[in-house]
Amino acid sequence: MICKNTIRKILNGLVYLKGKFLKINNKEFSTILKLLKESLIQKLDEKIDYKNIEDIKYLKWCYDKLLLNSRTINISTLKTSSICWVDFGQNVGSELRKLRPAILWRSSSDKKMWTVIPLSSKCYNDKYYFHCDIMGLPCSTAKLESMANFSYKRIREPFFYNKKIAHLSKDDYTNILLSLKKYYTFEE
Repeated sequence: MICKNTIRKILNGLVYLKGKFLKINNKEFSTILKLLKESLIQKLDEKIDYKNIEDIKYLKWCYDKLLLNSRTINISTLKTSSICWVDFGQNVGSELRKLRPAILWRSSSDKKMWTVIPLSSKCYNDKYYFHCDIMGLPCSTAKLESMANFSYKRIREPFFYNKKIAHLSKDDYTNILLSLKKYYTFEE
């Protein structure tokens, strides 16, 4: 068990000491991190119901994010209109979650942020303006309503179809552009 007074003493003196920023050495910093880690684990043990699968999934997602943040990938290999596996993570309610294929739609200038359009594993063949069936892939629909911006670190690897890296065809790209126009301008 962690002594709250010890943590409080350490944290109270962190910002200023006689009007100057406090400098801590590596040993003190390691001690603070260790205490914070122990405190977090203690709080999680108090709050997490280990019989509730959603709580367990959330803890696993926290660990997965830790791993994602430490990943390094070659961002020069990421190309617009390619289809890759993207880790959507553990989300809230009916938001998309898990590892799924997605279209790399747009990137920031440094390619560290990507707008992705998730793909479903089935063709909806519906007339919703926010679903766009992909003709280049069998049984797949672009879910425009779930388009999101993510760090490049969530992008795992290319999606393969017929032993080739999958890309959008020009027709599919054009259809998605038209659907996005309808989606954002409320046109019919």
